[in-house]
Amino acid sequence: MTQRSDLLELTPEALMALSNAGFVKRAQKEVAEGKLPEVTERDDGCIDAKFGDGNQVTFPPGKTLRDAACSCPASSMCRHRVTLVLAYQALHAPGVPPEADDAQPQEPAPAWSPAKFSEQLGDVPVSVISRAKKLIQSSVVVQLSKGSGAQATPSARLPMCDVRFFSRSSLAHARCDCIQETICEHIVMAVWGFEQAELSQPDFEQLTLQISLPDGEQAKANALFDQSEAVLLQTSLDKLLLKLWSDGSSQPETAIKPLMAEVSRHAQQLQWRWISESLADIQQGMADQHNRSSRYHPVEFLQRISGLSARLVAARCMDQQAQQQTLPRLPAAEILGLGVKGEIQLEHLKLVSLGARYWADEQQEGVDLIYTDPDSQALMVIERQWPRNSDPQGVATPIGSRRIAGHPVKKLAACQVITNAAKRRANGALDIASGKQYTSVLPLSARAWELLGEPLRQPDAAALKRHLQQALPDFVRPRQPIEQLHILPVSEVLDWCWDPALQCLQLELLSGEAGNDNLVTASLNYDSAAPQAIEVLARAMLTPATPPRLISGRVKIASGKLIIEPLAVASDTQIFSLCADEAEPFPMERQADLQQRSGMQQALADTETLLAQWLQQGIRHQGGRGIERVEMLAEALNGYGLVQLSAWLNELPERIRSNNHTQLVQRLMTIYQTLRLVKGRQSN
Repeated sequence: MTQRSDLLELTPEALMALSNAGFVKRAQKEVAEGKLPEVTERDDGCIDAKFGDGNQVTFPPGKTLRDAACSCPASSMCRHRVTLVLAYQALHAPGVPPEADDAQPQEPAPAWSPAKFSEQLGDVPVSVISRAKKLIQSSVVVQLSKGSGAQATPSARLPMCDVRFFSRSSLAHARCDCIQETICEHIVMAVWGFEQAELSQPDFEQLTLQISLPDGEQAKANALFDQSEAVLLQTSLDKLLLKLWSDGSSQPETAIKPLMAEVSRHAQQLQWRWISESLADIQQGMADQHNRSSRYHPVEFLQRISGLSARLVAARCMDQQAQQQTLPRLPAAEILGLGVKGEIQLEHLKLVSLGARYWADEQQEGVDLIYTDPDSQALMVIERQWPRNSDPQGVATPIGSRRIAGHPVKKLAACQVITNAAKRRANGALDIASGKQYTSVLPLSARAWELLGEPLRQPDAAALKRHLQQALPDFVRPRQPIEQLHILPVSEVLDWCWDPALQCLQLELLSGEAGNDNLVTASLNYDSAAPQAIEVLARAMLTPATPPRLISGRVKIASGKLIIEPLAVASDTQIFSLCADEAEPFPMERQADLQQRSGMQQALADTETLLAQWLQQGIRHQGGRGIERVEMLAEALNGYGLVQLSAWLNELPERIRSNNHTQLVQRLMTIYQTLRLVKGRQSN
């Protein structure tokens, strides 16, 4: 009799991913109560289970959980299939373990790779293999991870979907989050990716590579930047950047629109998705500036502009290494988003809210609802905007009362969403269908975030700081609606203060065991689009009866310190979404001046502000005072030992007076990227 090792390998977490949490919890309860079905094992490995309610399940080897036949009325997945697996595991559970004194330490399970499934691909339909080969010919990049721990789950992150392998024995238990319910082309590509990785770097734990066809059909790729369309894109982009820096982002949109359209057209022809997304982001930033939106920040807009240029420089460098037969750290196709589809329809999806961001300008208002999929821990954002209006009495409609998919924004900002009709765009933006038959919205448990793990939820501040320091620069990562969002535990609120001039609430937190490495600064500025957010944060963090346990938000390292811009806070009783919740006014008794900085910090901040101001106003509109300011900052930076930055700043006046501003633009963006690097690494 053949034992089904593939069923013994399925953990409760794997079963939840392959079915849903409700089925698994009910099945676990029935097995714990001894309500086991009558299980019969055939010689060929097929499992039959007869239940007390009269239903029967037949589960042949090599089939998925969905492919198991059940006599109940359910059209696809059902609790009987899940119960069969747990009952089979209970029947084959090892005997009572020896006493602790006599127990022998168990060896950890050896690491494994889905490359072993390459032979099982012979059983996959030819049509699926053909679709996989067709996709690979468009330069698909995959991020591979073998996982860690005794129950490691290898995973492959493709441009539009994630694949996980839950069984060492059977490919049938691999799961992709695309709409296909059986083995799909993405699973095939993931196996090929692991096979290729094992040949090039057998000891890898995580690796990003461009997938090649397994049979050697794929010819050597041509240099991406030698294409005539790529040359045209670079030429057009140089003109666009020169126009922006020369005349400023404050110039009328009509003056910049033709150049923007030209660069976008070339990027679309090349199918460089992340370049197209970056251009759209820049267009949105200019619109936000002109409409005086609460989303617009001059330094963030400077980061978008320099990030686009840096992405192309990095991709060109990686492409040159590949042409020299040197394995690049990242494939150029990954940096450019080559061939990434615009959107993909997803199968059954569960989402957990991490918070929301409200925004408003003179004409519109909107919200970004931020979620994660607990299975893949991928971040997704539902974006909506509406014209600003009011009812006949002149009372404005609150953003929280607006509706998305039939539900109020306030409810969606702190909830769990289960949907069978979702579309995810390349950058993580999500659309969900309305209607109870498609989408359910459930209350958000105060413990919901505890289901999440690394890298999204970090164990302490020191671990998060290490993660950020080891992360790739944002200009080579895939584009996302929100960058560097994480969850941290809150061990203690050490201190807090309110700066009435900056309208900023700042809290000093301990995240983890006592020590300087686990100190975090939570900082939130007042925003008229979400006027209650400051009060909600103060109440959530400073109420002794309900101390905070976890905090979510965007994080960064500045001057060697970990900074978090909070979105939501979890206590033992609830999760507070700062923008959506309401709170009584909080007495801001501890006031302080948060603008005080050390000499070097101030010089770096002033240089960053100056560059952002030049980009907004235009270089040609800078008078003698601007030149004097550059010379003063160069002298200050030189005094702090930043000799190269100082030298580059000293070059700027002469470059401004010259007629060749193209080199000036490149120098300005090099200065800014170097400035960011110094700010992130500088310690107190």
